[in-house]
Amino acid sequence: MWRSVHRCRRRDNEGFALPLAVAGSMLLLLSSSSLQMLALHNRTQLARQHRRLQIEDTLASAAHQQIARLAEHGSCLLGLDQAQWSAAAADCALSAEALATLQQGQVGADTYRVAAYRPLGGDPQVTSAELELQLGGSQSWRAGFRLSLAPAAAAGLRVIAVQELGLRGVGA
Repeated sequence: MWRSVHRCRRRDNEGFALPLAVAGSMLLLLSSSSLQMLALHNRTQLARQHRRLQIEDTLASAAHQQIARLAEHGSCLLGLDQAQWSAAAADCALSAEALATLQQGQVGADTYRVAAYRPLGGDPQVTSAELELQLGGSQSWRAGFRLSLAPAAAAGLRVIAVQELGLRGVGA
């Protein structure tokens, strides 16, 4: 009889292991999910950064392509604002079709257009210009480039250096 009473009596330190184990496992679950969220956030940030670098690279390639095309076919346009290109095309022996191809292009699968071209400095002494290109597509990224210009042997100017001014936004 004495034994049955002893077995029924509960000790004060019994029954704490299960709640402690549940609390510990919940803490581990919460910390692991926090680490997973942090890893996913970092992965998303890296993907955005990678995409931005790809866009910058594409626009830089487009700028070099555009500068080469202008040097070959439209060096007389380098000293003029883009708004004046249509009027000056005849003086530069450019057809309307040739002028249109000078204002847009394609790098890989991406199309681009000349969003703006502005010579900087006085009219007789244009020493630099700013070129702004815009990628086509659903998100229209823009980038600016500063061109250093020098007089060419023939009529017109030539580009001697290009400086990237960076991205100017999406959808602008």
